[in-house]
Amino acid sequence: MSIIVISLAYQMLLQYQEHLSKLEKVIDALARTFEEYELIQSIPGIGEKIATTIISEMGNIDQFKYPKKLVAYAGIDPSVFESASLKPPSIVS
Repeated sequence: MSIIVISLAYQMLLQYQEHLSKLEKVIDALARTFEEYELIQSIPGIGEKIATTIISEMGNIDQFKYPKKLVAYAGIDPSVFESASLKPPSIVS
């Protein structure tokens, strides 16, 4: 009985992997249609997968009026929190 269950689970896993592979190809092809795709990939260390992820996360770039807005949206803007005489080191949010 347990061999049948394991066999069925294995077959399902193989099917899921096949579907995932097809979805990844569709997503990659869609990402290539964005004009920002190659620009993002021109950044050292950014490949196809990361460029695709960035495009999918940021959505329509026109929603960001200024580059600083996109940086803040991504959470990579350095923030300084200080109070009176206490000045802790700068952090990235």
